[in-house]
Amino acid sequence: MAVPTTLDPWREKGIPLEQQFRSWREIVKSPYSKLDVDAYTRTRIILMNGIEIEAWNFSHQFHRSTDNQEIRALLARTRRVEEQQQITVNWLNPGDQTIIETTIGYEQVAIDMTAYLARNEPDPYVREAFNFGLLEDFDHLYRYSELLDYLEGTDPNTIVQGKTDIIPGRPTQDHHNDPEVRLLKHYEKNRALPLSKLHIMTLLSGEQQTYNYYKNVGSFFTDPLARRLYAEIGEVEEEHVTFYGSLLDPTETMLERQVLHELMEVYNYLHCVQQEPDERIRGIWDQFLHMELTHLQLWAEMMRKYEGRDPAELFGDTLTVDFQFTENKEYIRRTLERQRDVRELPLPLDGGPNWALKDQLPSDWQSYAYQAAVNADGVPSEEIVDRQRREAQRTERPGNDLLERARELAVQFRGATDEKR
Repeated sequence: MAVPTTLDPWREKGIPLEQQFRSWREIVKSPYSKLDVDAYTRTRIILMNGIEIEAWNFSHQFHRSTDNQEIRALLARTRRVEEQQQITVNWLNPGDQTIIETTIGYEQVAIDMTAYLARNEPDPYVREAFNFGLLEDFDHLYRYSELLDYLEGTDPNTIVQGKTDIIPGRPTQDHHNDPEVRLLKHYEKNRALPLSKLHIMTLLSGEQQTYNYYKNVGSFFTDPLARRLYAEIGEVEEEHVTFYGSLLDPTETMLERQVLHELMEVYNYLHCVQQEPDERIRGIWDQFLHMELTHLQLWAEMMRKYEGRDPAELFGDTLTVDFQFTENKEYIRRTLERQRDVRELPLPLDGGPNWALKDQLPSDWQSYAYQAAVNADGVPSEEIVDRQRREAQRTERPGNDLLERARELAVQFRGATDEKR
């Protein structure tokens, strides 16, 4: 069925809730083939897995915070559907796709999602936050690509399919910040645009799932350098969850936040349906879109009943998709050129700037002490580059031209940081 670009999410017909539970064979679908899957089919699966986990997780937080039995009952029912959806989505990943191959997909999600959202974000402050995080995930893709070459001898372009550049960004060793430095100014719920709220919640969901994945799979490696690299980048992902999560207005009610979660799911399943080239997987996206439309409308009724507010007044009468997985190479290159040396400052009480160039940082910048602690006996994200460079020189074997050029850039970008250390 063709899905319009714009729909009325409060009235569009969905699948009745009582018809949404499925059998095990319906829940567990056949996985895609990693040899011929479109790169952006993989990224859609990774993103929607993260979105389903965020919706499930928030539902548990909500039910632990209310004694309203009607709300708790609806949370239990919609949460069980979210759990089944998450299994379907995540189980589309094939068993022969290695951890590091999946990791490359996770970083492609973060890069092309963040870049597209930043390009289309209406709030200048939120856009700057997205651009800042973008250059960190961009560097993570390069470091993990070196690990892929080291452990498996696989060309990372077989996974990203040339749609995403693999070169250094802001060096990962510079991503480690004092925890307080990562806090941002939150939006005001009654003034922020609905699109900004959807962008933030979508990006937060994706970053949280990346953190969850790295912290769960990092211990599966036997190679010490791989284990340290997953620990290092996994901690940066925790910083990103704090970073993007701090943009949310903490005065939003739990019902308001629940409706936002459901609207986020509708929004993202809608663009998946529109863009998915795999007919079988597009059918899954379409089915889940119509499940989530029902969830959204049920929670809208709860808001009207218990808060006396119409969600359409908060989020608009219609929903228009303004997101797609697509190449963002030129945008990222321009952002890298302008903002690679930007660093984050603690949130100023007087409303001053959150950002400064690295050569303008105060001598008592809090993150210096934190970086000195975590980087005291080596930096895994630099060690993997040095190891691969030495190995290429030792063997004089034909190397991956893409990674060879990236290593040269990594050395250039490292210089000022090494001097500071």
